Amino acid sequence: MNAPANVNSVQAVRDFRGNLQRFGEQATDCLDSLHAQVHRMIDWLEHDRPAYWQQQVRRSFDQVAEARQSLQRCQMQSVGDHRPSCTEEKQILARTKARLEYSQRKLEAVSRCQRVVEEEANQFRGRCGQLDNLLQRDVPRMTGLLDRILVSLEEYVAISAPEPPPPAVSDGATSGEGGDR
Repeated sequence: MNAPANVNSVQAVRDFRGNLQRFGEQATDCLDSLHAQVHRMIDWLEHDRPAYWQQQVRRSFDQVAEARQSLQRCQMQSVGDHRPSCTEEKQILARTKARLEYSQRKLEAVSRCQRVVEEEANQFRGRCGQLDNLLQRDVPRMTGLLDRILVSLEEYVAISAPEPPPPAVSDGATSGEGGDR
């Protein structure tokens, strides 16, 4: 059994319907934006970052090889019995090795992050799927329900109240009021 409604303003129902519809549109836009951002971030993490760090590893390997050759050349030079210390070349080799190790660690970190981010993104998509279902299914259904309610309310308001019957005149009232004619 339907309970009676206590509607004080049809316009408030219209406003609520409009606000519900705007909410649905804005929430859908936000979800689309969030999905696009997640997709861009995953794409960046799966394609851009590994390519960048692989390039850095290759470059570091080349720099280490150059630094070793430079150190070997320096160590082969001798003036008489005196051999140069090649301190600068040793420092350059140490720095290039450190850069190579750093690049390799970053490449491994990107690989670990890819797995974690993909897992989190899947969970995020699942949670957003529930909201997306609500927005795609329930908001239009509620908007339709509010449309039917508004039609019913407008029909109700359009019905004019019946005229009350004129007050009944009793015999005693007529003779008492105008008894002196």
